[in-house]
Amino acid sequence: MAPREIKHYKIAELEKLSGLPRRTIHFYLAGKLLHSPARTGKTMAYYDEAHLKKLRFIREVKGRGVPLLAVRRMIADREAENAEAFGARLDPAFAREKAALPRSREPRKPKGIKTRETILESGSRLFREKGYRNTRVSDVTRGLNIGKGTFYFYFSDKKELFLECAPQIFRELFSRGLAEIREEKDPLKRLILRAETVLPVLSEFAVIIDLAREALLDPDPKVRKLGQDIILSIRRPLESDFENGIQRGLFSPGDKRIVGTLLIGIFESLSYLQAVNPEISPDKIKKTLFGLLTRGLSVPEKRKG
Repeated sequence: MAPREIKHYKIAELEKLSGLPRRTIHFYLAGKLLHSPARTGKTMAYYDEAHLKKLRFIREVKGRGVPLLAVRRMIADREAENAEAFGARLDPAFAREKAALPRSREPRKPKGIKTRETILESGSRLFREKGYRNTRVSDVTRGLNIGKGTFYFYFSDKKELFLECAPQIFRELFSRGLAEIREEKDPLKRLILRAETVLPVLSEFAVIIDLAREALLDPDPKVRKLGQDIILSIRRPLESDFENGIQRGLFSPGDKRIVGTLLIGIFESLSYLQAVNPEISPDKIKKTLFGLLTRGLSVPEKRKG
């Protein structure tokens, strides 16, 4: 039986059949969403059925809001189960027959393409300096001198970038107080110090919590996981201090998860208080908050002392 002839296309045909411009096709090649074409020269390459089916798949999934990084994983998973999940590929002999080349060459990556980590670093800095609402995707791309296509290859939108930047932003916001907190051994004083680091940046803190809450309600399990990670990164230090206080007999027993969540809620609510009642001084907020922490967590004997 003669081998089945595999359809092949030049880039102009692939553009027409897929509905995507060659610039986008080349970008997907550089990002490893597509396998290498059969190259017969510096400017000539042939694409196969699998290329076309992958491009249609990318368009369909990306249209549902799935980021390209996740699409790449989906394609890899499908092909790991079945090498021809997207159809047959051209045999390497095809290119040799066309131009007598021993092997096809990989496409070069675009010059100056920035890594995901660089975008995260830039995003964290901009969100910290300008806030979430005043930061735009164009601020990130302009600052790194990259196209928006590069940004959207790694992140579906500004929200996803912020969600992944949030833990780093949180660490940067409160880094000035970490050394003092680490040196303090008293659990109640540690919690008070943590509160002192939050009070000057309440609005940013509320934005982080707000985005995490949105993520927890997102239909995408990956986005929901990001929301959970953000909340836990904030809550776990509070839980640790509370648990330490119980072990030392300073705090009344309770569920550390509930206490940690309640403390986060208190900090978030104070940002609304500042917006609604700006006349209330920071010192008065601090004094009231510290009094609540002391009376609410300490065991009765400790309160009297």
